[in-house]
Amino acid sequence: MNPFTKTYTDLDCAIDEVRSLSDDWPPPAQNGTVDDETLHCMCLVLHEWIANLHQHAHFQNNTPRVEIQLTCNAEQVDCSVLDNSNGFDLASYLPTDDEDPEAFPERGMGLRIIEACTDELSYSPTEDGLHRFKFIIPSDHDPWLNTLF
Repeated sequence: MNPFTKTYTDLDCAIDEVRSLSDDWPPPAQNGTVDDETLHCMCLVLHEWIANLHQHAHFQNNTPRVEIQLTCNAEQVDCSVLDNSNGFDLASYLPTDDEDPEAFPERGMGLRIIEACTDELSYSPTEDGLHRFKFIIPSDHDPWLNTLF
């Protein structure tokens, strides 16, 4: 399977393009790709993540730079998003086990959607001063099993 790699400096453009990424990648003729629902979840996660970067990230005086790297096979989608923001502690924004599941936050539902749609996720600094958001969505993943309602 051919990986997908694209770098954006215009986050509006990135948001627009990731919405329809599953229409063009992976090529439909290739065997051994994940199903449409998994690809839809991938687009949703990418859209939420880049929208959060656009709205909340601090890029200092630098032009925002986001690089998306995707690979896919019959078992899962693997994604890595590198950005040149200041980053943040993802775990501190995700719900904890002791939170009331009925209490929805005023902000932060996008991160909960990201968590529900993925099997594994992380956001950490790299050795070269960037930040890497990584996630995996297995083909048998059911995001409804991870929702709060």
